[in-house]
Amino acid sequence: MAIGIVMPTIAQNANLNKQQTMAYINKLYKTAYRYKETKIDTVTVDGKVLTVFLSSGQHFRSDIAKADVLVIAKVKSGYQIRFKSSPSTEEILWAIQTEDDAKRLKNALEHLGRLVKKEKKTDPFAG
Repeated sequence: MAIGIVMPTIAQNANLNKQQTMAYINKLYKTAYRYKETKIDTVTVDGKVLTVFLSSGQHFRSDIAKADVLVIAKVKSGYQIRFKSSPSTEEILWAIQTEDDAKRLKNALEHLGRLVKKEKKTDPFAG
């Protein structure tokens, strides 16, 4: 008789705070990302904007609190996560090697989006 132990992944836990969710996204995306010689330095969130910093010095910003559905798409460089209404060139996360990692990152991004939407506005100049 085989006994299995099931351990839920951390991103499926709705009780995670913003910092824990960002730590999960950072760790998983750094492992899941593969594109040429570029690596992920870090992923940050400031207000409702997610920023991906690459080892090449480039960075890409996305508003993760949009009222839109996130989708996973299979592309030449792997999988990408973007808003359903966005063109394929406006991905939030890209070059994800496995569909399972893409699903986990999508779940974490959705959770993070819910968290940032609930936060009180602290920027006095934000709209």
